[in-house]
Amino acid sequence: MKIIVCLGTGGVGKTSVSAATALSLARAGEKALVLTTDPSLRLKTALGLQSGMTEQKVPGVDGDLWAALLDVHTTLNDAVRMNAKRGEEEKILQHPIYKTIASSLSGMNELMALERISQLMSRGYQTIVVDTAPSRHVMEVLDKPLMFADLSASKKVKLVSRTYKFVEAMGLMSVGRSALEVYARAEEILGGSLVKQILDFYSLFYPVAEAYAERARKTGALLRDPSVTEFRVVTTPQKAMRDTEFFLSELAKRKFPVNMVCINRCWLRPLGEKPAGGLAGEVADWYESVSASHRAAIEVVKNEFAESVGRICVLDELPRDVDGAEALRSLETQLTSSDPT
Repeated sequence: MKIIVCLGTGGVGKTSVSAATALSLARAGEKALVLTTDPSLRLKTALGLQSGMTEQKVPGVDGDLWAALLDVHTTLNDAVRMNAKRGEEEKILQHPIYKTIASSLSGMNELMALERISQLMSRGYQTIVVDTAPSRHVMEVLDKPLMFADLSASKKVKLVSRTYKFVEAMGLMSVGRSALEVYARAEEILGGSLVKQILDFYSLFYPVAEAYAERARKTGALLRDPSVTEFRVVTTPQKAMRDTEFFLSELAKRKFPVNMVCINRCWLRPLGEKPAGGLAGEVADWYESVSASHRAAIEVVKNEFAESVGRICVLDELPRDVDGAEALRSLETQLTSSDPT
């Protein structure tokens, strides 16, 4: 199985490139899935998908192409049902702390993205293409799950989660709080009642957290394995040098394998016969100026990064939005035939 992770800033066409990448694999005979972790759901529009998290066969395309949208709440619920102690699933799902976490906690999108990838890896897909949220903070998708895994493995967290129910049942709650620094500190900050709710919840939830942490570590290791995973940076001529430098540096720090830089939305087509004078002539001059700047930006990236990246792919701006199978096929054709510099 292969994993391809496409990342980039906003407005570069990353979702379209991700979908076209999956389409090219499907047309080559693979069972391929594109997963978007982008809350704006651009993939839903591009592929004409129905609402819901369940993987869907993409209509109107050749090959075995599937797509899935990240639903944070459903992904978390599935993790609970899969890993909670028998008989405690509904206690967790109905707990007020869980409902707060599932609906509003900042960072859940990043935490659940890796969980969703882990879930999909067992569904029989030969390649999963991941369309990440458009941001320079995309590294949080890779960093936060491993930070959570480290937190779950800490001795204090394990001690509290595994002993709280026993301490409460024995009527030694006050002794436990006094004895354990974490109880006293948390009560000072949050108040005794809220601390009790939180500890009660985590004493139920810790098997889910520990199972999540274990999967996060395994999936994180796969993302660092170049025989399994490749990262692709998607950018545009205007952002190419800045984005490429930033993402390659951040990925190298984390030892993630980069296979491609894709410079999208380029204006490279020649005009043909140029209009003489007037508004048409001015527009033609403007187009040629922009085109020249795009070519120059592409050459700078090639000269600077060609040796450190497996491939630099150049894609023309499409004359229409990628809002269906026809436009997607046009981009896929470019992607597979682009000069493999």
